[in-house]
Amino acid sequence: MDEDRLTPQLGRLIDAAKAACAGGGAAAPAGAAARAEGWAVLGVDGKVYLGAKLAVALAAARDKGTAPEAAAFAVIGEQGDSLLPGGAWRDGAEAADPQLPVLVKYLGRWVMATIGEIPAG
Repeated sequence: MDEDRLTPQLGRLIDAAKAACAGGGAAAPAGAAARAEGWAVLGVDGKVYLGAKLAVALAAARDKGTAPEAAAFAVIGEQGDSLLPGGAWRDGAEAADPQLPVLVKYLGRWVMATIGEIPAG
């Protein structure tokens, strides 16, 4: 799926992931922008759960008794055509279904892939 076929609900999920970036990010060297990652998980209950890490957003959904239907990843403080999760994000994804659809920015477009299909960032 690419951004030309995103539903309004998935567009809002991307916006929520971008909002989850606010206030995040690790300290960066002087003159460099801090990279802040954010995740949004859409529960089967129709609500959106946020976190700086996928595991946090998944836990928030589970705490409310709902299963994840889809997720979106966003990053601020970095430029590029492909903005993928960095570091050990898959460690937090282990508890999720490897077939969970995730929206990421890849080659200049928002695309949906499963957790297992997302290349290392």
